[in-house]
Amino acid sequence: MSYRYRVGMPLLVSSLLLSTNAVTAATQDRNTLSSPTGSFSIVLLPDTQNYAEKASYDVYNHQTQWIVDHAYDRNIQYVLHLGDMTQHDTQEQWQVVDQAHTILDQAGIGYTALSGNHDLYPSDDIHARESYFTRYFGPDRFAEKPGFGGSFSDSGENTYHFLEAGGLQFLLVNLEFLPRKDVVTWANQVISDHPRHRVIVSTHAYQDYNGEHLTGWANRYNTAGREGVDLWEELVARHSNIFMTVSGHIHGTSYRQRTGNGGNVVHEILTDFQSEPVMGDGTALGNGWLRLLTFHPTDNRIEVETLSVEDGNPRIFPGGNAQFFDDYNKIAAPSDQQHNRMDYVIDFDMTVIPEYRYTPGDTLYKDRHPHRTLRGDHRAPSVAAAANGITITAWEEDRDGDGYSQVFVRGFDEDGNALFPELAVSPWDSVPQRSPTVATDDEGNFVVAWVMDADGDGHGRIHYRVFRADGSPGFPALLPGILASGDNGRGHGRWKPGDYWNWLDGQQRRPAVGMNDKGRFTIAWEQKGDGIHVQSFLRNGLPRFTQRNVNSTPGRHQRPSLAMSNDGHFTVAWEHDTDGDGQSKIAVRGFTDRGREHFPETTVNQVVSGTQEKPVLAMDHRGRFVVAWQDDKDGNGYYQILARGFLSDGQEWLPEFTANSKASGQQLAPALAMGPEGNFTVLWEDDNDGNGYFQIYARTFRADGSEKTSDFTVNSDATGQQFEPVAAMAGNDRIVTAWEDDMDQDGEFGILQRNFVF
Repeated sequence: MSYRYRVGMPLLVSSLLLSTNAVTAATQDRNTLSSPTGSFSIVLLPDTQNYAEKASYDVYNHQTQWIVDHAYDRNIQYVLHLGDMTQHDTQEQWQVVDQAHTILDQAGIGYTALSGNHDLYPSDDIHARESYFTRYFGPDRFAEKPGFGGSFSDSGENTYHFLEAGGLQFLLVNLEFLPRKDVVTWANQVISDHPRHRVIVSTHAYQDYNGEHLTGWANRYNTAGREGVDLWEELVARHSNIFMTVSGHIHGTSYRQRTGNGGNVVHEILTDFQSEPVMGDGTALGNGWLRLLTFHPTDNRIEVETLSVEDGNPRIFPGGNAQFFDDYNKIAAPSDQQHNRMDYVIDFDMTVIPEYRYTPGDTLYKDRHPHRTLRGDHRAPSVAAAANGITITAWEEDRDGDGYSQVFVRGFDEDGNALFPELAVSPWDSVPQRSPTVATDDEGNFVVAWVMDADGDGHGRIHYRVFRADGSPGFPALLPGILASGDNGRGHGRWKPGDYWNWLDGQQRRPAVGMNDKGRFTIAWEQKGDGIHVQSFLRNGLPRFTQRNVNSTPGRHQRPSLAMSNDGHFTVAWEHDTDGDGQSKIAVRGFTDRGREHFPETTVNQVVSGTQEKPVLAMDHRGRFVVAWQDDKDGNGYYQILARGFLSDGQEWLPEFTANSKASGQQLAPALAMGPEGNFTVLWEDDNDGNGYFQIYARTFRADGSEKTSDFTVNSDATGQQFEPVAAMAGNDRIVTAWEDDMDQDGEFGILQRNFVF
């Protein structure tokens, strides 16, 4: 037998798609192929989970042996598995799978292996995406095979392959169950890098038996991934060279024709027979059904054929006559563009390669992890957004469970694609690091401040580090520094880059940072026993002025929040208890770019009864600002989210108002995002039904304080706990938010982030 493949070399794929807001054209113009000849077939091998579990039927081996036996007469060029290779991700079942695919290996027939939800069993731990799949079908299995192009990671769950047949070049992109955003970014880049290849995307859960894109499965499995509707919007619809998607997961068959953003037709095929019963009333097995896609280049058509390799087997079919026992006619008004037929013909022009176009359309993205590690505890997110759409997320992470967190940071474009790998902001990994906060300039250059006890004396101190928008150090000579002035304890009398400075003895915590469009930044922090301190720096990290107290009165002062305008003026809000009655109030004070008072310390909350806590502050380009806080004015232990707006000189702009529209239950931990023209969004933890589980809620307001959007839930998955929201405004119409999320309720939190339109 004879097979024709194109051998592909693995690519070094950038995590950033170029020109994500513009239509990208390929360098090649429309090109007519020279005489495409020769029909050939691609096999779709759907959900084999029952064959792996019920190995005594030997159906899996029968399927792969049938492919080998008919490789010549059907000219079978490739086999695409559609996921759920096993039922329960056990070694015994993977050995069955391995044996069946070894038959293909020995015959030299190319294939893809695809993970489904059952390959990541048990489902309550599916978020970690760990299974035996990697041991049996990692990249090493494919590395020397003709056609293998590369993989997203060492897990091997996301791969791409090349096929050349009938005078045509194909790119076969193979994606995991509910693909992560980083996987989608990778796939977008791989496809963009091959504009002259015709692309088939294979994934497990994408389309249902009505031909509609799947929704709800990410919530069902409590994982942050792309469902059918998301994958269409964030990947498939964007590339004009994607002409087909194939998937399984949902028992049934369906065909749906859709039109991509570039005007190209995409043929979407569901194939899954896992519930077909033996003899019509016996074990749910699948009964050996598979599909052949036979390409006829000279006729510009693809013939879809459904057959069972168990035809003639009286153990599975009465009298051995292959038949379907389930009803697959689910579409009420079938048409040539949407139907449940088993055998049909697809018209597909194979004589020309249209000009390649990448058209992103909407750049909204669903919940994603900023971190790559899915095990361990991730806490205390902070986000910042630049005018050019770049966003930066920082968080603390204890990935190995040793009780010591490190601070990490990662940047993203407005489509949620990572601009650089996650970075540890400090070279030390054996001392606790906490409470990161981040701010950006207009170009996405950023500063991170955090708390660390580097010398192990039990006192946390505020460190900072500046980075460029691509994640490289902002000033390489300066190591991460402790806020400082004067003697650094090593006998040096003045500050210079590279020194580690100790600003004050004692405990420093809860930093807040702001940065203007020129890269100057200001850091405020809580100094135990000495109130709120602040210091400003030039973009090269040198101090703009020496540190000073923010609070003008004695007493307990804590939890600063800071915002900085482009002229370098900055405003600090904080929580205080100056009379020692145990009830907190919210104060605010403004400063010039040289650290002089711009307006005096002012009480923010107009209702002074009860307690007011956890202030957050956001500012527009004019210096107007809003302060929000959690408020228990009647002292009953239940909080509401209140807010008030001020002009740049500290005069009232918006009277005090309640941000949450539902007063029942508990509302805590406010966050704010503000646009350049004064539009703003308030977010908070919400348990308005009193069931003890918090969601992240948001409400948007125009610059005049009027409601734009009523309360809505930010997190897509409502299971488990969602805490500590943070937010930033990218331009005047996009909000980026992040929060702590324990949707799988294992006691360890991940950070999720997403964007939405103001």
